Amino acid sequence: MKQPIRAFAVGLFTAAIIMLIVNYFSNGSKQEFSEMPIEDIVNELKEKGYRVLSESDYISLSMNGEVAKKETEIASSDSEKVETTDEEVDTTETTEGAETNEENNAQTESTEESTENEDSKKEQDSAKNFKLVIESGMPSSTISNELEANGIIDDAAEFISYLEDEGYAVRIQLGEFQLTSDMSYFEIAEALTK
Repeated sequence: MKQPIRAFAVGLFTAAIIMLIVNYFSNGSKQEFSEMPIEDIVNELKEKGYRVLSESDYISLSMNGEVAKKETEIASSDSEKVETTDEEVDTTETTEGAETNEENNAQTESTEESTENEDSKKEQDSAKNFKLVIESGMPSSTISNELEANGIIDDAAEFISYLEDEGYAVRIQLGEFQLTSDMSYFEIAEALTK
């Protein structure tokens, strides 16, 4: 009776060692990504701190970045043209017309100041209001694109970067938010995360 029990015990012990070795050297029960459902992969990536974008979100983000670069290039080339024009005018002045130019400059400065005051009044009067509705699962790129489309912000890609850099992107709340175009990025982000 002792020998069959010993043989059975040795067999169990041997099987346990073999199973331990196989489990140690193999990957166990890990699935490959091709075998996992997409939802599980997305959830796994989000848990590890990654951001998952659909193809359309990625395209809209990349297109907004290119548009912003083009606008910056156009603005810088326009400012260079204005600077060279001002330099050309300064070199063509004569000493006889200097007094006349000083009077014209004073009039121009006062006209520019009044124009700036009028522009600032128009901006205050024309501040756009927008009611933003944030629903469950709405990515920050969609929120930024809506704000840009309704004239609340100038650059959606820049606002997305601000939200991510300052840590607001993960704290955006669901609900309705009343926003205006004269709010700063900080004010908008604070309103969306309360």
